[in-house]
Amino acid sequence: MSTPNPLKGSYANPSLPVSVKTFHIAGILTDVYGLDEVSPLCKSISCLWLLHPRLQTKEIMGRAAADCITKWNQESSNHHNVGLIAVSFDQRNHGTRKVNPVANEAWRGGNDNHAQDMFSIFHGTSVDTSLLIDHLESYIFHGPDEPSIDQHLVMGISLGGHSAWQCLFNEPRITAGIVIIGCPDYMRLMSDRARLSKLPTYTSSDGTGFLNSKDFPRALISSTQKYDPKGIIFGTSDISSNPSQSEQKRIREILDTKLKGKRILVCSGGDDKLVPYHCAKPFLEFLKNATTGWYKDGNVQVEDNVYPGVGHAYSEGMVKDTVRFVSDTLTSVSNASDKPASKM
Repeated sequence: MSTPNPLKGSYANPSLPVSVKTFHIAGILTDVYGLDEVSPLCKSISCLWLLHPRLQTKEIMGRAAADCITKWNQESSNHHNVGLIAVSFDQRNHGTRKVNPVANEAWRGGNDNHAQDMFSIFHGTSVDTSLLIDHLESYIFHGPDEPSIDQHLVMGISLGGHSAWQCLFNEPRITAGIVIIGCPDYMRLMSDRARLSKLPTYTSSDGTGFLNSKDFPRALISSTQKYDPKGIIFGTSDISSNPSQSEQKRIREILDTKLKGKRILVCSGGDDKLVPYHCAKPFLEFLKNATTGWYKDGNVQVEDNVYPGVGHAYSEGMVKDTVRFVSDTLTSVSNASDKPASKM
């Protein structure tokens, strides 16, 4: 099962260039797009965090940054109070941070620790995103009259998509997210990959003994229960698309803490073999049922798009939906800030 570059062939037309400046923040080389394009009239900044795929580097996200920033700035005559910048950095063990190339490979690529390595890397990226949110503004906006960063969005592709799910669940300052060919259920995803890879720990028990084996150890299960969306809500139990009232009460407390008020766009390839939609579908069905039903008052918006005929790729349709979703999210922020304060 080879790992293609999901951004190869994503763009049919060239994009207008935007500025990029690199800062050294907390030991991480951090590319910030769009600073020179921020309007002097801007009072508030929204920051889009861009998380790249496995085996790629931060530079590959430059086009996504340019598309979103250019589109927003073209509309900014009506929303000049809100500016958009985008940030990309190398995921752990990638690009300028690469330590062990084998750790980025799958089981079929000769990495016996594939499940542990991949989870720890994209969990680390989620942690790094929160760290950089803490410190970014002090590097780019210094003056007392300069705008502040008041909103954070995340967009991740493939490995970055897995991490984007963790950012949405574990970073309260991120209020909107775009998950491109990523999965919110790591145990299901890796169980399916173990099946396709014909790992003995899977085939010897028809899959029942894979979790808690050397290929998916007990400690990794514990980590998924702390940080992975499905693990946080359901642990190792099956997902219930229509939980009982007692379960709804328990889950409501989690959703209130993790997702309340957030906007989520999920883009999946209908023919994706590496991160197949069927691995994410049970969790997404649960989440959509909850947010349109018994948890509708949580004001969580979930858009779940599957693109027929698309494999493990950031397709042209996904590009268009990403740009539209970012602009719509910023428009809602701008409109809210334009409203006069209520009189007491």
